[in-house]
Amino acid sequence: MPSQRHVLAIGGAILGNLVDGYGVVAVAFIGKAIESVWNLDPAMLGLVFASGPAGMMLGSFIISPFADKFGRRKVSLAALLLVALGMFGAAAATNVLQLIAMLIMTGLGVGGVLATLNTLVAEIAPPARRNTTIAIFSAGYPLGSMIAGGLAIGLMATYGWQIVFISGGLLALVAFLVNLATLVEPSDTHHIRPVSLIGKPAKAHLFGDGYRANTILICLIFFLNMLSFYFVLLWTARLTIATGLPEEAGATAMTIVNGASLIGPFFFGLLADRLGLIRMASFYFLGFAAAIALFATASGMGAIYGASALVGLMMAGAMTSLYASTPLLFPADVRATGTGIAIGIGRLGATVGPMLAGFALQIGVGRPELYGLFTLPPLLVAVILMTGRLNPSTTLQPKAA
Repeated sequence: MPSQRHVLAIGGAILGNLVDGYGVVAVAFIGKAIESVWNLDPAMLGLVFASGPAGMMLGSFIISPFADKFGRRKVSLAALLLVALGMFGAAAATNVLQLIAMLIMTGLGVGGVLATLNTLVAEIAPPARRNTTIAIFSAGYPLGSMIAGGLAIGLMATYGWQIVFISGGLLALVAFLVNLATLVEPSDTHHIRPVSLIGKPAKAHLFGDGYRANTILICLIFFLNMLSFYFVLLWTARLTIATGLPEEAGATAMTIVNGASLIGPFFFGLLADRLGLIRMASFYFLGFAAAIALFATASGMGAIYGASALVGLMMAGAMTSLYASTPLLFPADVRATGTGIAIGIGRLGATVGPMLAGFALQIGVGRPELYGLFTLPPLLVAVILMTGRLNPSTTLQPKAA
């Protein structure tokens, strides 16, 4: 059983992950508003959508290695403050370039928070319930997205799109204060030797004979998953409105996606603890691909809302499977670095996916064809997993010798 101290730390980490979910998705709910105010075409809107994930990619690469050097707690707290600064800056933006810059800053913080907190939770979770604990932690992400959607639906008409970012900045500050009081440093990381992303120790462990295959495969899997994950997350609201439904229907569809995403990780965690991590990961990625394909043919409010629920359920479970697997691939002294690299490569997919969708729409690709295109990445992930080439340990590995 986890100690009370660890339970409080996991609770604080969930709040931190909630901030991540809010920070990433907030821009999706204001897409229509800024498109009208600043006369943005689909390609430029895709660039706006991609700016946050681009910052997250940089944050995963740049910030997460410091967690192996200075500790998970210090780096997580600093990253939360960076999210707050980026959110407040986004609210003050007066043109699209300023907004993009602030979204990149927000993404830097989100990238650091996610990689370090995911690693920390895996390290302090009870081994027999690690998958379930990671699932509970992962649920913070869609909950944050739901809060962003609720504020967008309830407050934007009165206070403008800026209120979404102001609220997000305040939420990030609250998360910082809570984690300042509750977050602990895992016991096996107090004396880890310093490593860096470009240093020889990290390269020797992550790309040496013992870890090279797993490092390359988990990076590829994260990249493919996030291509489709962030397409769904950032374009669903806008593409729902494009079918002729009212603007509120787009926000509602995204809220349903995120509501279902709260459930997906719990089912995954419970099943993975009993039936096996990779087996359930394969199932969820197949389901994710099938749900996107269903979205391609959905028309009318009821069908779109139903497809939204299914895609949220499956994509959240699929993402949780990666967060549960990745810390099991690396030893303690490069665990945050390895996790950060994998998530960082994934964020490259998260950057490319929304941009690719924007350019495809700009040149006239239809909504069904676009959704059809994005069924392919999760389908390929399922194939990779079913080959058995990715081999996470069943327990956390100690420091490398």
